[in-house]
Amino acid sequence: MNRIGIRELRQDLSSQVKRAAEGESVLVTIDGEPRAMLVPLGRSESQRTMDEMIASGRVIPAKRRGERPPPPPPMFEGRLSSKEILDEIRADRL
Repeated sequence: MNRIGIRELRQDLSSQVKRAAEGESVLVTIDGEPRAMLVPLGRSESQRTMDEMIASGRVIPAKRRGERPPPPPPMFEGRLSSKEILDEIRADRL
């Protein structure tokens, strides 16, 4: 971690921000006491790895050859099918 005084930071701000953007943390001091820290931003959606996106639930991995599909959800008696529900909703509009 890089440690820098506020005066030096004012004179060299752009290069310190670049260092932080590259992954290095920059500790800012005032009168020798730590007061703030420049840290890199978290990665954007476009920079995430596929494993991270699968773990977060944003991506569902493709099935592998020979892999069985998951069982269908259980059906409950007395419930309408999705087609019947949609037909009922659409009938209200006509």
